[in-house]
Parts: sequence; C-alpha cells; structure tokens
Amino acid sequence: MSVHPALAAWMTLRASAAPRAALVTLLRADGGSARTLGTHLALIDGGGAVGSVTVGGCADGQALRVAAEVLVTGDSRQLTVPLSEEDALALGLGCAGQVDLLVERVSLVGDNPSARAFDGALAATNAGERVALLAPLNGAGGRLLVRGDGRTEGTAGDAARDAAGTALGLQLLRGSAGASGVREQDGERWFVELLEPVRTLLIVGATEIAATLCALVVPLGWRAVLLDPRDDVLAQPRFAAASERIPSIPSAIVSERVAGAGGPAVVVVAHDYRVELPVLRAALRGGAPYVGMLGSRKRGATVRAMLLEDGLTAEEVARLRNPIGLSIGAEGPAEIAVSIVAELIATWRGRPAAA
Repeated sequence: MSVHPALAAWMTLRASAAPRAALVTLLRADGGSARTLGTHLALIDGGGAVGSVTVGGCADGQALRVAAEVLVTGDSRQLTVPLSEEDALALGLGCAGQVDLLVERVSLVGDNPSARAFDGALAATNAGERVALLAPLNGAGGRLLVRGDGRTEGTAGDAARDAAGTALGLQLLRGSAGASGVREQDGERWFVELLEPVRTLLIVGATEIAATLCALVVPLGWRAVLLDPRDDVLAQPRFAAASERIPSIPSAIVSERVAGAGGPAVVVVAHDYRVELPVLRAALRGGAPYVGMLGSRKRGATVRAMLLEDGLTAEEVARLRNPIGLSIGAEGPAEIAVSIVAELIATWRGRPAAA
C-alpha cells in the first residue's frame, strides 16, 4: 500500500508494534519558504525515533526531549523553537526564524481516538478521498478526521468541539482556497491538515522517460504503475522505482483501472500506434482525469483524427493532452519527465496549464 507522505511516520509506528509513542507535528515555520506543514517525527516508547520534521541541531534535540516528557505525563505540549541560520537551512527555510511544534502522546493499542483518526486518514487517502485531519490546540488532545460527506472518526475531546471541528473541516474541504495550517474559529485554535488522495499514475511504455517518471513520482507519495507487454524489459533494474510493473496488454489494464475523477492518470510514452490507440480509447472513454500522449503536435492531430473515426466524441478527444507536459522547453527524457510531473501537479491542484 502506498502511504501519503504526511502519514508515513504514522504507518511506521503502526508497523513497530509499540504500545505508544509521542508524536511531534510541525505546525508552523517562518523565516523563508516553509517546509510542508504536518510533517511528523515520532518517539517510540522504548524504541527510538522515526520520521522527521527536518529540524536539525538544537531544535531537533529540544523536540525529542519534550517528546520524552510527554511520553511519561501524557499531557500535550506546544513549543516554539528558535532556529539559527544553520537550523533554518536544515529545515529548508531561507533564513533564521522559528518553528511551532505540537507534541502529543498517542496510544497504539486499544480503541484510541487519535489512532482511529490516523488509520481512517490512511485508508481514505489510499481510496482516492480528500480528507481533513484536525488537532485541537487548546490542550484537549486527540485528532478528528473529517470526510467530505461529513462523516468523522476520532474525537477532539467532546461533542461540542467535534461539531465545531467538523464544520471547520467541511468548510475547508469544500472551499477552493483551503490549505493546511493553524486556524482560528469561534475562539478555538486548530491545526488542520488537508490530505489529498494518494495519486496513481498508469505509465504506458517501458521507456527511458517512464523510468525517470517512476523515480520522480514515488517520492511524492504517488503510485507509479508501469504497463508494457514485454516482461523481460519491465524486469530491467532501471524500472525498479515503479510501485508496480505489469507485463500485460496495457489497454486491458487501463480499461480495468480508470474510473472517473478519482481514478488514475494515464501517461502514454510508448510511441507506437498499436499500443497508443487502444489505451487512449480506454482512458478517454473511461473518464481518466488526465490523459497525455508523447509526440509532436502533428502526430497528435493524426491520433485525434483516428480516435474520432473510431467513434469517440469530440469532447472526449479534446481531453487528450498532446504535446504532453508543461511547455518549459524540456529536452531529453529527464526534462520531459519533469514537465509531465509539473503538468500532473497543476491538473490535480486545479491550476490552469501554462501556455
């Protein structure tokens, strides 16, 4: 199972079989271009640390010292840690500043509300769902998972606070400008993580561009599924970064897996009409949210004409992205792969493609 980057430390905790841990969450960072909020570091009871909030030096040491205290007392703590120029560089900030951290004890056995919320977030993001994970910052502790349909898991302390957290989570999930961070509403402070679904990319054609794509997207928390009928080529070490390698007829796999807006994106880099046309028919008819094909504009026009002759509607054919990737002057397999990833990010974030 792929793991959302913001939940990777939690997944490691679950696999550790530890009874409890102290979880450190990055709430805020200033001093420049901030690192991803919601990054986690965990101190396992008797088992060392996992994950990272990328706060080096004295900041990291202070976070772990507080985590050790929280493991004993069970009382949630918030702390602000000043950063030297060296610490800020480790965090990815442009200059010295400070970070705000939340440290809380989480039980990994029994029916723990925070564990239910984190487990629910893992399952939801792997199922293609966008969710909000909220932590109250008033000392009550706990976590509340809010789904787009209003269902919740876990608790923020009591029924009234859960109702307020649910309303805030839904507001951010349904808005277009929502982002993770500290929020204030009705006198309460919350840390809200807006977690996007784990993205899946169906890559058709075991080529050099495909190999680079796999290496680029897997660290982003995406799944890279490589499709090619040549099992001997798929077995080559250069494709080892792929989440899954399927030696089968690509169009059959695409037909099975594409399903509307929450389904996988399809990137065709095979450059072979016999492979491309059946895959594109399946992807465009199946409603894949992104369908891109490698090739020139002239070749793309030929493919579009052939798809129309095959019975696809003009609206379906118009969704084909060709030339593939953002127009950044990319040259060579590695740069083309970067342009494709950039276009995928823009598509999934609802941003218009660059001209």
